[in-house]
Amino acid sequence: MIPFQKPVKFGLITGFALIIYTVLLYVLDVDLFSIAFSLINGLLTLGIMIVMAVLGVNKLRDEDLGKKITYLQAALGTFAILLISMYLNGVFSYLLNGIIDPEYMPNKIDSAIAAYEESNIPEAQMNEIAIKFEEAKDATGNFVKSLWISPLASAIIGAIIALFIKKDKTEQIPV
Repeated sequence: MIPFQKPVKFGLITGFALIIYTVLLYVLDVDLFSIAFSLINGLLTLGIMIVMAVLGVNKLRDEDLGKKITYLQAALGTFAILLISMYLNGVFSYLLNGIIDPEYMPNKIDSAIAAYEESNIPEAQMNEIAIKFEEAKDATGNFVKSLWISPLASAIIGAIIALFIKKDKTEQIPV
């Protein structure tokens, strides 16, 4: 249906870019759970994935498909790019948090819980936050969760991105 060389290539590039970004955060010892950083981090990570998926599918359309792509081809291409990048990042996160430095995430979470406890958050809400943070300490559980969340997120995001990909670049715009 579509040649998958470009989606695989862009998925690998995106995955390695996310790994480099993760290593940078690790080396800089960034406070991962501050509200401001969490928002910025999520937007930046999603932005990197979306930009790379769009670039990859546009390159696929222009170089491999004669400047024409169907919605399904665009959706499959973006799905492949996103899934590969998310799986690569998930494997690296597991290696980092489960094998290389298993105390990294628990220490970050304990610091975040301590910071939240000093704020004026009601106790019931604080208990909910603490429970969610405790679940995030399990590297293996997070990895297993990523195995089913990544395809689902890739399909949804890929379907949305495919809506905005110009399907036929051979059409001439009248001047």
